[in-house]
Amino acid sequence: KDGALQVHRGPFDRAQVCQQYSLEPRDLQKIDTDIIINVPTIDVRQNRFICFSFRRLRSLVQVDRSIFFVPSAEKILRGSSGIKDTIHWERIARAYQRNVRYAYELYNKRFITDQLNNIDLMPFELRITEINLETVAHQLELKTTGLLNEFRQIREQAYTCITLGSLRELALLKEKVDKYKRHADLSHEAILEVLAHNEDMIGMYLTDNRKRDIADHTQVELLLEACTKEMAEVRRSISDLSNSVRTIESAIGFILNAVLNELLTFEIKINIIMMGFGIGAFIAGIYGMNLLNGIEQAPYAFYAVAGSGFCFLSGFISIGIIRLFRYIKVRLHRSNKTDIF
Repeated sequence: KDGALQVHRGPFDRAQVCQQYSLEPRDLQKIDTDIIINVPTIDVRQNRFICFSFRRLRSLVQVDRSIFFVPSAEKILRGSSGIKDTIHWERIARAYQRNVRYAYELYNKRFITDQLNNIDLMPFELRITEINLETVAHQLELKTTGLLNEFRQIREQAYTCITLGSLRELALLKEKVDKYKRHADLSHEAILEVLAHNEDMIGMYLTDNRKRDIADHTQVELLLEACTKEMAEVRRSISDLSNSVRTIESAIGFILNAVLNELLTFEIKINIIMMGFGIGAFIAGIYGMNLLNGIEQAPYAFYAVAGSGFCFLSGFISIGIIRLFRYIKVRLHRSNKTDIF
């Protein structure tokens, strides 16, 4: 409450934690950093505490202090395969520590350094509630900024030259954006859920625990509405990024389809030319038989047969290419409805 940060290192006994902070055994799942939280929640216990359970922020707010639960960077997780994923666990621990450090610095800057303690009449629990929700929004903003920079690099590479590497990076980026978009949506819904229940908003008053009317929670309501708008801005940024990723994905699909159509057109041209040469070879094969046909002694028979075969071959190839171009040509409007075949 006075802006001081105290660090206590574990391990801690679960029964002792429940007794010290007046928690129920089921509440430990919401503050246990070993458990992955996919659905953020804000749990309000009437005049006792406020529990924030988000992806990289586990906090327990009481009347005169806020307890943050952070995993140890020295701890090692073992997966089902028995491999020690130390790098992943250290990354998670650093994310928790960054959020706690940001909340600590923001609280001191806003309510201690700037001497707003005497000006702002909000009780401590509402102050730290605002700080926690702003920390969650700040975390998502940082992730959105990083993903936006990564998206710009992938977009430049994709428009310059489409490779398997750029397609793989785009697929991974889309997966990340969708994950953080879901997290932003769920965080926004967690705030709206508290905002929709008058009992929860009244229960958030820990300092002034007098009996209140069912609608006597204006201060909490204004605070949650402001946090909701801030989270909505984060959601909009992530949604815009998600739409941009889908747009570039569609553009790459159009480019690849155009390249595929060009390859198919080239293949059809080759087939038409080979078919024309096949007809010429058929004519040459007929006249190449050792059979009497009556024109063996004609002085210009060779030139006549070769010329007529070449003309027939060229005409067949030309007609095939022309009809192919008429078939692949796309027109938004054709005045004549004649068949192209």
